[in-house]
Amino acid sequence: MRKLWHDKTGSVSILFFGFMFFLVLISILIMEMGAVYENYYDSETILLRCCNSAVEKEISDTYRADNILHLDVSAATADFKSYVTSDMPDKYTVKIKSITGTATPPTLTVTGTVTFSTLFQEYGFDDVSFDFTVKSTNYRTE
Repeated sequence: MRKLWHDKTGSVSILFFGFMFFLVLISILIMEMGAVYENYYDSETILLRCCNSAVEKEISDTYRADNILHLDVSAATADFKSYVTSDMPDKYTVKIKSITGTATPPTLTVTGTVTFSTLFQEYGFDDVSFDFTVKSTNYRTE
């Protein structure tokens, strides 16, 4: 082994540094994919929380004692949009494609796209975009 390290051609040293560069590159790619997954999970959690909050806030309590739940869909839609603009961090761009809801049972479904940048944006790569669908339904009459 010592003879290989002291070889005058330098082939072992070049192979060693090439292998180390490859390992560092793979490590960086794996860490960046973990960061992308974490950003997606965070944004989807915020969107789901906004959807749940909008549904819970706009359920009419007038008929709840009679086990009837009624959702003001237009107000829930407006609340969802305001929650997203106030709660979503600036690093995410949310484009809502559709918001549908039903009054009975109280349901709100939102579809759209979440876009955020990665470390590789500095090198000319595009931002990462994910489609999302969040749905909130409330059957509780308590």
